[in-house]
Amino acid sequence: MKRKNVFQKGTKMVAFLLVSALSLNSCNSNDDNGSSIQESEVVDAIDNTLSEDANGMTKTMNTVIDYARDENLYTATPNLNCGQSYSVAYAENYSSTSYDYNYSATCSYQLSCNADGAAQSFSYQANRTGDYDTPRMSSDDNAAAQWTISDLDAAANTLFNGSYVRTGTQVSKVRNQNTFSSTLTYSLNDIVVNKTTHQIVSGTATVVFTGVSSTGNQYTYNGAITFNGDTTATLVINGNSYTINL
Repeated sequence: MKRKNVFQKGTKMVAFLLVSALSLNSCNSNDDNGSSIQESEVVDAIDNTLSEDANGMTKTMNTVIDYARDENLYTATPNLNCGQSYSVAYAENYSSTSYDYNYSATCSYQLSCNADGAAQSFSYQANRTGDYDTPRMSSDDNAAAQWTISDLDAAANTLFNGSYVRTGTQVSKVRNQNTFSSTLTYSLNDIVVNKTTHQIVSGTATVVFTGVSSTGNQYTYNGAITFNGDTTATLVINGNSYTINL
């Protein structure tokens, strides 16, 4: 009888430990309830931070290209003084059936010239703070661009290099409708943009997504972007390809 009682007690103890272990694992897997940041949500965030309709990177590029034209930087007689710093603040607002954004922006810029006084490159730093709303996601965020724009001549295209960082909180409207915070860091490599049409002709970029879910778990995704020259870009994450509409 003693041996039987010992066995029964041991069995109960093993069962208790198994239940305890399962409970502990469940507590540690905080995002098993669907709040984990999925790759599809990362793609939506990247899409919006590039899209013109959500005041993404392409919209800021368009602003720079138009400003350079207004200041005659594509000619032999630019309006800006070489080496002088300038700054400006303004608001950006847009509303349509599916897309809305409201941002306040500040930017600083400086024209660099060659020995003959001809415009050579244009350095541009900008910060934008506000929010956007799209069919799949909304966001409160800020954007920081640090770019060097070259090929400031009569040629059809100009060249962008530098970084673009977008930080904020996103709310997904699809799937599990998750809320998460994120930082997206872009590194631009020879992005060629047409000065007239604003279309990105070619170039590449890398993006690192670092996000924190509503339960506090951190996620990192790395992506490679190729601009296709047709108002789209191809994003590759974990070997999966996605088409981004710019």
